[in-house]
Amino acid sequence: MTRDDARKNLVACGVSEPTDEQITSYLNQVNGAIKSEKDRADKYKEEASHVSDLQKQLDEINSKGLSDVERANKATEEALKKVAELEKNIKTMQTQKQLAELGIVGETAEKLFDADGNVDFSVFGQILSETKKNAATAKEKELAGNAGNPGGQGGSNPPEKTEDVKYAEGYAKRVAESSKSQSEAMAAYLK
Repeated sequence: MTRDDARKNLVACGVSEPTDEQITSYLNQVNGAIKSEKDRADKYKEEASHVSDLQKQLDEINSKGLSDVERANKATEEALKKVAELEKNIKTMQTQKQLAELGIVGETAEKLFDADGNVDFSVFGQILSETKKNAATAKEKELAGNAGNPGGQGGSNPPEKTEDVKYAEGYAKRVAESSKSQSEAMAAYLK
């Protein structure tokens, strides 16, 4: 502000003939007030820049927090998948153990399980039917071999049994020994 501007302002405020001292005093007051306001504005600018920096830091912390949460969620999801897989494996092993106790082992037992590790009862029924059929055929052969040849020699030395026949006979005996209620209990348990 110039001295002329200061004089006009003083006249507008009611001082009819401002002196040089009054103009200087007025300018000093105005300049002091302006400097004070400028200092205050600079202080606010500095604080605003700190707020901006703090906001950036807060945003970084929040974004890190979100990524940590996302990583934790992913790790939890993977752990739950592993737990489910292990539970499936345990269930499969328990069922295989029960099947082994009934004499169903190897590839035959492996065919019984679906992708989820559950017993496929349609395959189980087919295996039982085939096994009963094989056992019956083996028993018929055994009886026919032991009966001998009527009119000739025979029956005294039956032929050696193959591993398949021995397995079928053993299985047929186990099936005959087990009752229907045991089969139903096992089927209910395997569900």
